[in-house]
Amino acid sequence: MKLIATLLVVLVCVSAAPRNPFDYSKKRSLTAVMAEVEAKLKNKSPLDAILNVLGDFRDAVNTEQVNHDEIYNTQQAECASEHEFRSRQVQDAQTVLRDSTAALNVCSTSKIRTTNIQEVNQQQYQSAQEHMTTVLNAAETEAQYFKRRGRDYEDALHAIDEAQDILASIYSGSGSFAEISRVSKSMLQTAFNINETAKFAPIFYAFAQLAAQEGQLDESALERVAQLLDTLRSNIQEAYNDYAASNAASVAAFNDQKERLGQTIARLEAQNERLSEKLTNLVQCIGTQSAIAQTASGKLQRNQQLWDQAQTLCSTFANEYNYATQARRNEIQLVAQLEEMVAERFDQVEDENHERNQKLAAAVGY
Repeated sequence: MKLIATLLVVLVCVSAAPRNPFDYSKKRSLTAVMAEVEAKLKNKSPLDAILNVLGDFRDAVNTEQVNHDEIYNTQQAECASEHEFRSRQVQDAQTVLRDSTAALNVCSTSKIRTTNIQEVNQQQYQSAQEHMTTVLNAAETEAQYFKRRGRDYEDALHAIDEAQDILASIYSGSGSFAEISRVSKSMLQTAFNINETAKFAPIFYAFAQLAAQEGQLDESALERVAQLLDTLRSNIQEAYNDYAASNAASVAAFNDQKERLGQTIARLEAQNERLSEKLTNLVQCIGTQSAIAQTASGKLQRNQQLWDQAQTLCSTFANEYNYATQARRNEIQLVAQLEEMVAERFDQVEDENHERNQKLAAAVGY
């Protein structure tokens, strides 16, 4: 009875110990084993029969531990594989997110800088266009002025030629001084038009003297006037040539300026086209890198969550294995204690029987 009471106390202590929530012992029952041991003790079954019951229970516990070891090893392998996979996925996502963010910042900064450059380029282009318009307008005005002044010089030369012809006719006796008066007015007008009145002044004075000598014609006076006309014509022709040369130089300078402005405008147009193309590429870059960064961020968050969940689950597996293993160790220790107690009890019973038999033999002999 003491042995049975002791077994019941041990059973209560083991039952009170914390158990793993996952149960691998669906068929074996420590309570049933204890009940069977108690029944065999009451029936005075052989020691081997009782020890066999306890041995079967221990074998069942060991078998369950082996099965759990296999399951736990599989779980550990899966956890290691999942850890490696998720770690690599998180690292890859972090790398892509870092690189795409850096590329996005570069493209965004470059877009701002390129936009500013394009604005300056457009301002320069507008200024060059306005300058070209001004130059063309000025060239057109100067061309028209040259035509007018050229006609004025040609009119002046024509008036001088006409005066020479009139002077020659007077010298031959077929002309009249009235024609000199008429051509003098024409020459005076052209002198004003070409701003050469100083060069015309001597001939006008000579004409006045001729008019005063109309009744007494002096051939030497006519020759002096003819020489003055020749000199005047040479001077006006030279002035006309200088003016034409000056205008040609102006035209050459205009053409050079026009060509340089055209080259500048063409360069600015080409640069604006390159900048527009670059901006298009940068906008595409920003869109692409933003999408990549967003995808990488989602991948990072998703895999980090799955990794955390896997670590939690693997920690649960480890806790489950440790709790269950410790519980089985307790059960093995209990079985060992029971085996010792049962063996001691049987030894005690044998000693008591031997002592009783000796007493009976002594009483009979007496």
